[in-house]
Amino acid sequence: MSQVILNILCEGQTEDRFAQNVLKPSLKNLDIVVKTQLLVTNRKKNIRGGMISYEQAKTDLSLWIKQHSSKSHETHYFTTMFDFYALPNDFPGYEDANQTSDCYASVLKLEKEFSKDIHFARFIPYIQLHEFEALVFCGLEHLLVDYPDMTKEIRQLGKVLEKYGGNPEKINKNPETAPSKQIIKTFELKHHYDKPKLGEFVTRKVGITGLKEKCPHFKEWIEKLEKITEKSL
Repeated sequence: MSQVILNILCEGQTEDRFAQNVLKPSLKNLDIVVKTQLLVTNRKKNIRGGMISYEQAKTDLSLWIKQHSSKSHETHYFTTMFDFYALPNDFPGYEDANQTSDCYASVLKLEKEFSKDIHFARFIPYIQLHEFEALVFCGLEHLLVDYPDMTKEIRQLGKVLEKYGGNPEKINKNPETAPSKQIIKTFELKHHYDKPKLGEFVTRKVGITGLKEKCPHFKEWIEKLEKITEKSL
């Protein structure tokens, strides 16, 4: 069997740190090698991180796929870690996806159209509901390790989660109430919230299994990734 490599195109540093330090060790146990790349924001200046347009993401992904298409001793799969929140409106299926109030139906529509447009058999699209920080809501208590003076504030974040039935993925994409906005607003009076560092720390503490238990869409994605070695036999 050829070596199985999973290439993850990440929207930003937070997703990249998660993929490298949380997801990679988990998939290593299944003989899957994880490699990551940040979206290129400015090719001339080699600035990376942040999605400006769908064409930007498609270009990066297409170039990466082409780069590995002829390596017969390796089997390359590709996936993404993009946020549904603030997704560019030129994304395939964007208009139709935003006509439904069911966030799961919306994100599945986007991923389906994304897959059709890339048109590569070993591409597994993933768009996070509604953004990466939903995963942080799976383990809010771990924030107390670095911020023991935030007990009251973190309890308030817990009430936000309760409002959505304990499902972090349903915390919405409104600019005022998206997961990261709520966490940053809660922290801003006392501390600076370091998104990449704390995102990695909390999700590592919760673990992939714990994240899957609380986030259905995330669970579906991870289980697809866990099975790619079976397809390569």
